[in-house]
Amino acid sequence: MQDCEIQIRRELAAAYRLIAHFGWDDHVATHLSARLPDGSFLINQFGQLFDEVTAANLVRVSMQGEVISPAESVLNPAGFNIHAGIYDARADTGSVMHLHTHAGVAVSALEDGLLPLSQTAMIILPDVAYHEFEGIADREQERESLARDLGTKNLLILRNHGTLSVGETIADAFYRLYCLEWSCITQMSTLSAGRSVHLPDPVAAAEVGNAIDWSNPKRFSVRAFWPAMLRKAYRIDSTFDDLTG
Repeated sequence: MQDCEIQIRRELAAAYRLIAHFGWDDHVATHLSARLPDGSFLINQFGQLFDEVTAANLVRVSMQGEVISPAESVLNPAGFNIHAGIYDARADTGSVMHLHTHAGVAVSALEDGLLPLSQTAMIILPDVAYHEFEGIADREQERESLARDLGTKNLLILRNHGTLSVGETIADAFYRLYCLEWSCITQMSTLSAGRSVHLPDPVAAAEVGNAIDWSNPKRFSVRAFWPAMLRKAYRIDSTFDDLTG
């Protein structure tokens, strides 16, 4: 493997382990991926728990769905379909992450969707799009509607289904997903109190959404957030870093 692939494998495997640590995994369902320089991408093997993912056992798959390595690996058809469709539509995307968390699915089922109830939600709200439920996402025709609904935004709430984030890097996609999940958890906790909800001033909320310059190579997600998350992953269980198989 080239050094860049090794680094991408390690970071993606760390992301899987972190998702498991936060309790955001859904048995063997859902999936995270990262694009490689040759256009293929890495994704988890179907049937594998997130805390079993390592840098070595991630599946390298072509955009046509051909498993390149490890040989005879099994892919989740819906997982491949979602990720390949977004990579095909978004050349600026290096990583795609999709979850079915309790809070994320709950917000996806609310008519109002994500509300500006927290500063974290306000950071991402301008970047959130919605996709209507079309059944199990293993049909090739849903690629077009997913890409169309995502558009140029980087977070997608799949109605009655879950959440999805994209980013130029694994760091960007994970930071956005973290913010979305944090916001969904906060929203469902707030609504469960059964009291009147206080919404912020719309002008102030809009200003928060411009807080991050995503074109800056030293942006927060890359400079501070993701290095801290990687340190956490190594402290929790460094076996994700295994490259031997």
